[in-house]
Amino acid sequence: MDKVEKISERYKIYLGVKDVKLVVRPYKTRTAFTKLSSPSTIYLNEHLIDDEEVVKYLIIRELIHISLHMYPPMRYTGGLSYAEKFDNILHFYTKGEG
Repeated sequence: MDKVEKISERYKIYLGVKDVKLVVRPYKTRTAFTKLSSPSTIYLNEHLIDDEEVVKYLIIRELIHISLHMYPPMRYTGGLSYAEKFDNILHFYTKGEG
């Protein structure tokens, strides 16, 4: 669990997300999902946390969802849709990997 928390803490700082609870459980069909209620909660599939790159990707992905829901639409996004903003941020943090 230390690896998961370490990755989470790093990317929470990068993405400006403060209160996030992490829950690791076994799921049959889900990789990860987020509940946006306060405090936001990220649920990770315990079958996937052995691979650090997978954990990093899943945590970044879920923190981006939280980050995009925390703030009103940004002024200088050039009319980008939620999906475009999400993809741009995800690519920024995962570029050159995989």
